[in-house]
Amino acid sequence: MARWFGTSLQEEDWRARLKEMPGAVLAASPDLRALPRRSNGDVKQHIALEVSLKTMTVVDYAGSRASFVQGYVRRIGISLSKTSSHHDRFMAACLAAELTYLDVFRQRETRTGGISMPHPDSIAGPWRRVVEVPPSVASFPAAPLSTRKIGKTLSDCALKWQENRRAVKKQVRAEYLREMDHTIADFAAHSGLSDIGEIGRKQVLAYRDHLGSTKGYAIQTINKKVGFLSSLMATALNAGWIETALGGEIFLEIPEDEDRREPYSEAELKRIFAHSIFTEGKRFTQAKACSELQFWLPLIACLHGMISSEIIQLGPDTVAPHPDAPEILCFVVTNAGDRRVKAFARRRWVPIRKELLDLGLTDLVATARTENRRFLWSSMAAHGDDVTRVSGYFSSFWTNFSRKDLKIESEGTTLYSFRHAFQDELSRAGHPDEIKKALMGHSEGGMTGRYGTKRKPRVVNIAELDEAVQGASWPFLTAIKAMR
Repeated sequence: MARWFGTSLQEEDWRARLKEMPGAVLAASPDLRALPRRSNGDVKQHIALEVSLKTMTVVDYAGSRASFVQGYVRRIGISLSKTSSHHDRFMAACLAAELTYLDVFRQRETRTGGISMPHPDSIAGPWRRVVEVPPSVASFPAAPLSTRKIGKTLSDCALKWQENRRAVKKQVRAEYLREMDHTIADFAAHSGLSDIGEIGRKQVLAYRDHLGSTKGYAIQTINKKVGFLSSLMATALNAGWIETALGGEIFLEIPEDEDRREPYSEAELKRIFAHSIFTEGKRFTQAKACSELQFWLPLIACLHGMISSEIIQLGPDTVAPHPDAPEILCFVVTNAGDRRVKAFARRRWVPIRKELLDLGLTDLVATARTENRRFLWSSMAAHGDDVTRVSGYFSSFWTNFSRKDLKIESEGTTLYSFRHAFQDELSRAGHPDEIKKALMGHSEGGMTGRYGTKRKPRVVNIAELDEAVQGASWPFLTAIKAMR
C-alpha cells in the first residue's frame, strides 16, 4: 500500500504537467529538455518538504503526516490505526515513498529523468479493478438479499427510528432529524438507490469515500453522516426488514492531530479586534455574517473560552446571576431548552466579563426577552433557530473574513483559536488546571487531557472563576466600542 501511495504522488505530479506536455517528451526517444516544469511556489514547497522529511524520525513522520497519508488511503476504504502492529512499519514505508517521490520530482524539474514511472494501478492491491472471466456455462443464482427490493426506504427507517426513540421516552430533536433527512437525500443522489434492500456495506463505503474525496468534508463530519446511515440500517435490521448488517469498521479513524488548532497570537488578536466591526460599529450585511454575531461571537469566545455552538445557543434564560453569588452574572452553558452540549462536563456557569455589559449585552438580552426569542441572536430567529445552519454560516464567513480582510494566514487558526487563546491567557496568569477545566468545560480531560468523559467535574468556587475571567489581560479591549 505504501508503494501505491508513492506512485499516486508521482502520478498526480505527472498529471499536473500533462496539459503543457509536448509530444517530444512522449516520443519513443523522449526529449527531456521539453519536459514542463511546475511553478516556483510548487518547487519551493517540495524542497522544503524534502529537507523536513529527511530530518524526521518515523515517529515524527507519523505524527505530522498521518492526516496526509490518511487522505490517500481513505480513497480505497482504509483507515489508519495506530494500534496496529504494522503501523510503524507502514509509516516508515510511506516516509520512504514520499522521499522517492521527491527525488522523482527533482529529476523532472532538472529534466534528467522521472518520465517512465509505474502507474498506481500497476501495483497489486485492492485499488485495482479485477475483471472476472465468466465460466463457459453460467449459472444464474437468485439475487442476494442485499440487492433485492423490499419496498422500504431510508425515510421509512427514519420514521421507525423516531417511533423507537419515543417508545422509550428518548428525545427526538428537530435539528437532528433535518441533518438525517439531508444525509438520506444526499446518499440517494450519490448512490441512485432508495430501497434499503439494495443498500449494503459497499454502497455506504462508497458514499463515505465520496464525502472525503469529492466534497472534502472533515473526518468528523463524514463519520457523522455515515453514523446516520448506520443507525437507519440497524433500525431496519431490528425491525426485520433486512437480514444483513453493515458490519464494523465503516467509520474513519480520526488522526490524533486532526483536531489540533493554533491559538491566535497577541498580534493577531490585536488585528482582529482593531477591525471596524469592533471599533466603529461596521456590519457586513450578507446572511453568513449573521448580523450582531459578527461582533459578539468572537468577543465572547476570546474573553470566556466558549465554543461557537455554545455562544450561538445563548438565550435570555442563560444570562443569569449565579445562585450562590447573585452579584456575579454568568453565561449558563446548559442542555435545557433543547440545547445541545457536547459532554456532561461542559454544563457550567461562566462569569461574564464586566466590559460586555457596557458594550450592550444587557440591552441585547432585554431585546431578545421583549421579542420572546429563544436565543439572543436575530440570525437564529431568521433561520428557524437552526444551530447547525447558523454555525455553518458564521464559520464560513469567519474563514473568508480572517483570510481576506484581516490577512491572517497562520496555519491552524479558526474560530476555535479564540478558545485556545483564552486557555493560554489563563496559563500565563498562573491559574491551575481546575480553574481552566471549570471555565472551559473540560472534565478530567479536554485540551488539558481528553474530551468526553461522563464524570462530574469538581466544583470550583464561582468567585475564583470570576476573578480569573475579570483578571485576564486583553489589551485590545479598551479600543472596542459599544454596539448600538
